[in-house]
Amino acid sequence: MSVKTKMRIELFLNNLDEAYQISMYRAIRDEVDALGIELVCVQRATPGRYHLEQLVHKRDLERFFMRERVGADGVLALTSVVIQNDNEATNHVRIADRSFPLVSIGARMFDFPSIIVNGRTPMERLLEHLIHDHGYRKLLFLCGSERSQDSCEREAVFRSFINGEINGEVIHGEVNETSGMTLMRDYIAAHPHEPPDAVIAASDTIALGARRTLDATRDPHWKQCALTGFDDIPQSHLELPALTTIHQPFDAMGTIAVRLLRDSIMGKNTPLVTQVEAELCLRNSCGCKDMTWEQRERRRYWGLYCDVHELLQKTTYSVTHSVAQNTLWQERCLSYVSLFGQELTSMNTTEEIIPRLRFFLTNLGVEVFYLFINKQPSLKPLSSSALILKRDKDGEFVYKNPPHINLSAFFAGLDSSVCFYHLRSGNEYIGLIVYDTQDALHPHICSAAIFIANTIKRLLILEKEQRWAKQLEKEVALRTRDLNAEAKRRVAVEAEVLRISELERLRFSLDLHDDICQRLAGISMFARSIASGLSGTSLLPELSDMIDETLQRTRRYAHDSFPVELDTLGLRDALESLCNTINHACRCDFHWSVFAEKSPLSTQQEINVYRIIQEAVQNAVKHSGASRISVEVEMNTLFFIARVRDNGKGDPALNSEDPIRAVNKQSVGLGLRSMRYRAHQLDAEYIFNSTGQGTLVEARVPLWNIRRQISPVKQSG
Repeated sequence: MSVKTKMRIELFLNNLDEAYQISMYRAIRDEVDALGIELVCVQRATPGRYHLEQLVHKRDLERFFMRERVGADGVLALTSVVIQNDNEATNHVRIADRSFPLVSIGARMFDFPSIIVNGRTPMERLLEHLIHDHGYRKLLFLCGSERSQDSCEREAVFRSFINGEINGEVIHGEVNETSGMTLMRDYIAAHPHEPPDAVIAASDTIALGARRTLDATRDPHWKQCALTGFDDIPQSHLELPALTTIHQPFDAMGTIAVRLLRDSIMGKNTPLVTQVEAELCLRNSCGCKDMTWEQRERRRYWGLYCDVHELLQKTTYSVTHSVAQNTLWQERCLSYVSLFGQELTSMNTTEEIIPRLRFFLTNLGVEVFYLFINKQPSLKPLSSSALILKRDKDGEFVYKNPPHINLSAFFAGLDSSVCFYHLRSGNEYIGLIVYDTQDALHPHICSAAIFIANTIKRLLILEKEQRWAKQLEKEVALRTRDLNAEAKRRVAVEAEVLRISELERLRFSLDLHDDICQRLAGISMFARSIASGLSGTSLLPELSDMIDETLQRTRRYAHDSFPVELDTLGLRDALESLCNTINHACRCDFHWSVFAEKSPLSTQQEINVYRIIQEAVQNAVKHSGASRISVEVEMNTLFFIARVRDNGKGDPALNSEDPIRAVNKQSVGLGLRSMRYRAHQLDAEYIFNSTGQGTLVEARVPLWNIRRQISPVKQSG
């Protein structure tokens, strides 16, 4: 590729799969070739027809027509097929900046040079011919969009001929063959026994669609309807009968458009509106019976690649033979497209598309072709894309590791005219193709491009689903692992609960055996001594003291097993009682702060909170050697918080998840395990932190649905 040195213009249209657009493209391409100008034909750049009033600033025009992307000096816009135009927008909306070199073909566009076809006069002549020469009185007009300027103008002419003697009806659709088939089918269904004398279509493509429906009907009266079109596309005179239509001068329009744009780029003054005259072409479809071959084909195109002047010199046999060859070749191309589309349905990767695409391009004889695929679909055209396949004069190359190409730089390096087709699926841009081929192959390339775009979109969706499936498998595996770990933890917790319960029973049993039972045995011995008269009444005071102390210890053991104050007084008073008892018993500076209001916790939750505080305080008193211990119990809108601190000799080893292994002391490990277990039962955030400066035990019980004003009452001993 070489750096662009010649003038380059852009032709912006919809698709080169429709005869009207192909004819205009051919006329423009012939003129730029004659003038030594490069042409880039941009297709399928927008998901639909834009309203004219949406393009009122230069930046909007640049973005819409992509002039900078393809490196064009100016733009030819086939506005009749890409812009939704109406007279109101044209008259009231003005472009903000005329420095954008643009020529509009087919419709008036702001203050830019526009080429308008005068179809009113030949349309009037057509209607006069049908009414006066053939005597038709019942007419049907198949119109395009109600917002299309051309369609509205043709409809206005049609309605001007409707009067008391002439019966006319108008139905609206789109300007394509499918719409013509649908409009005609619906009309026949609504008027099965009332065929019109003549069907007048706003375009040849609508007329050809209507012809397909009329030919498929069983009623001969419908088959005999006269039919006319507008545009004079090449296929119109190949029909049997040949289509009466209004010829648009594509050659003249192409020549004028290119020269107007060239002058605009060079800064010359250009007329705002250039009007070209259309011409009525009478053929057999309107009912005329005496049209000769030369009369029908004078100054017309034959097919998309043969010149009518050459055919007129041929004999009837040679013309028939050429038609047969053309038909056979077109059928072969259609079979290549069909086979390519069928093969793509079984593709599972993008790499599998390339061999089929290469085979398809070879069969059609396409020598210049570039395939770009976007990394991800986007809602607007991207400035760069990955080059997958390159076929040009230097040969063919398939990229296993596709390079990411800046498209502006790519087009700047082209040294010949090309066509540019956006690969779209719905409103998403999948990639693009850049190619050059003979005129007759454009519809087949467009069909293949649609197959490629839909296949790539399907593969992207499949790839995304596979990624989701793998991600889901990973998440399921992680979740399963977590569930298994949770199950093992629950089994371990249950085993630990049983072990703690057994140890608690053992400790309670040992306390009863080693303390209460021994004291009761001593009391029994004193009682026997008194009964036998060995010691006399002097032992009664000592016996009474032993009974009182034993009773006090028994009550303490009972209280440790279950604090009765929780049932009778509530958590706050139970904690007050516990703190008062410890304050009198311990030899350190002991402080506590307990919430003032009634606890929102359940009985079981209160027991767990009480036991955590009790165990933490007892550990601090017995083991820490602290000079200061504090207990804080508070509530806010989110949490119920129990906190015990001391400034004793903490042990970092106690921070281990397995405190029994960490300290190798069964009694301490049992208490720590018990606190952790009770915090888990509360679904609380549990904090245990032991350092050389002291130990902190904290449990934060969530209270998501409680809103209270807390007024703590602080007491200290």
